[in-house]
Amino acid sequence: MLRICLMRWMPWFRRSQPRYRCVVGLEVGDDACRCVVLTGTAAQPDAASCAVSLNLPKGWVAHGEILQAVAFGQWLRTHLDAGGYQPEGAYIGLEDACLSNHLITLATSLSEDDVAFQLQVEVQSLLPDSAAEVCIDYSLDTGPVVTGELRYRVQAAPLARVEAWLQAAHAAGLTVLAMEPCTDAAYRAQSCTSLFVASAGADLARDAALGLALRAWHEEGVNFLPHRGIKQQVLRRAWWLGMVVCAIGGAILATGFAMAISSAAQPQHPHRADLGGSAHAYDEAQKDHAHAKRVQQRSADQARWLQIRQDVQSQSLQWGRVLSQAPQGVWVSRVKQQGERWTVQGEALSSNHAAQLMRQLQALDIWTQTPELSQMQVMPAGSTTGMPIWQFRIEADLKGGV
Repeated sequence: MLRICLMRWMPWFRRSQPRYRCVVGLEVGDDACRCVVLTGTAAQPDAASCAVSLNLPKGWVAHGEILQAVAFGQWLRTHLDAGGYQPEGAYIGLEDACLSNHLITLATSLSEDDVAFQLQVEVQSLLPDSAAEVCIDYSLDTGPVVTGELRYRVQAAPLARVEAWLQAAHAAGLTVLAMEPCTDAAYRAQSCTSLFVASAGADLARDAALGLALRAWHEEGVNFLPHRGIKQQVLRRAWWLGMVVCAIGGAILATGFAMAISSAAQPQHPHRADLGGSAHAYDEAQKDHAHAKRVQQRSADQARWLQIRQDVQSQSLQWGRVLSQAPQGVWVSRVKQQGERWTVQGEALSSNHAAQLMRQLQALDIWTQTPELSQMQVMPAGSTTGMPIWQFRIEADLKGGV
């Protein structure tokens, strides 16, 4: 029955999907907002419905940073409504002047969550002390590296600019789907088809706003939004869907058994045809029961997997906060987690600095064996000041189930 219902829903679901896409690319300068609206099928764009440069009121934007986010969003919504445009999503460009690029090497044994956290910490430590918090996106570098290590290309954008754009988009009633460097978008625009050149002029082929809108049909590229976290949410939705399917299967099985018991309770002699029908119903109930058990087992496996990942993430966040707030005079060079064994290596200006970091880690309730200094040695100074540098290694065992 469930399979038949799904088969009936699928044609309706396909019909409910929009045949055409409509997106907007936005690039903001100090005095103007470049706006390009593209429409097309799910496979490719076919027309530039709008390509305009809108003059901004004074004081709203400075050096590419939106100062009046709500007012800017409402103003943008007014212009889109005036043109009759209803884009389903927006793609935002950030000026290269506010971005930074880094090459960072990490151990291959780190999990995906640990890689994201460590890259965030490393990038923040490379920026000046006065620098604000940043959002990052990264990809693997294809250059040669030492065995057991991976090198990542990391780009960072100020968190304040990303949040200002999200606030402005919310005020405009838009969903931000990606936020990337304007240079990348301009490069994408140069490869657009002649259709856009013919419909909106030759200058549009070099327009970063066009390249931003084209991102809707090109998944690759930098995205300063937390897209990896969004993928985790998709996994959680899949888990809940499995639980719903399991519940429906259990309900169908229970109904089948109830009907069989009710039929058996009737004080009458069954005919052969009734016996054959009951046997068939019993077989079908067994099949439904077996299917429901498989679905339930798969849902239980997904639940255990999700719980393990959440435990790992919780522990990583705890020790990660300690490392990110390490005392002055301590530099963490490597964090490694293999099974339940956890190690951190780094350098310190003195043994007291390393011991202070160890005490902060020991205060966390995530260990079966509390952190210990397994290595502490002084090395020749790496500069002309003649100051000694201490190398340290801290080892511990995380709680079971990780």
